[in-house]
Amino acid sequence: MIRSLTRWVIFALVVPAAMGADEWWAWSTLDLWKEPPWSAALFIGNRFDFDDGAYVQIASPRLKRQILPWLDLGLGLSALSIENTATDVRYLQLRPELELNPKFDLSPNLRLEWRNRLEMRQNEGEAFTTHRTRHRLQLSYTLSESIGPVTRFFISNECLMDLHRGVLGENRLVPLGISLKTSAATDLELFYMVLSHHGTTDWQSESVVGTHFRLRF
Repeated sequence: MIRSLTRWVIFALVVPAAMGADEWWAWSTLDLWKEPPWSAALFIGNRFDFDDGAYVQIASPRLKRQILPWLDLGLGLSALSIENTATDVRYLQLRPELELNPKFDLSPNLRLEWRNRLEMRQNEGEAFTTHRTRHRLQLSYTLSESIGPVTRFFISNECLMDLHRGVLGENRLVPLGISLKTSAATDLELFYMVLSHHGTTDWQSESVVGTHFRLRF
């Protein structure tokens, strides 16, 4: 299993550079506990901007409860380290989170998920003033029979609303993502994202290559 994981980690590191992406995002989710209708996980993320030198690390324990067959309620507490390696500016951010997430099986293979999250953000040395909401629609298709390690394809779009400014501040479009079965207890998602930011006058976009490694205990 260790040899297999090492191979996929090396692959995930090489792909962003080979594709000439502006940013590389590497996520990991460790599914720690499940006792229906409850489950708990730890989310860990790294995000690096090759052009601007921005580097973000996040650790987030998450608790989820299925309150209806088609609806989940989630709680999270994220701690972030946000750094610009070009300017050596670095600060911490604390982020309590609340989620309400409908999900629908449109067919035996086709699934629609709608994640709605409220983030209450506090930057180091500041008050809780930069809250935002996030809304992500994701459509996924699970193959009846895998093609090699490939088990699923997905697309998604997430819009992020800055509540303190009252504007749509960011949009994350994933036109293509795939899920790979890497072992009996692990999966790896690979995705391409168009990341758009709303500046003072217009929108600016950049490309992101991302990985999401999942481990079930």
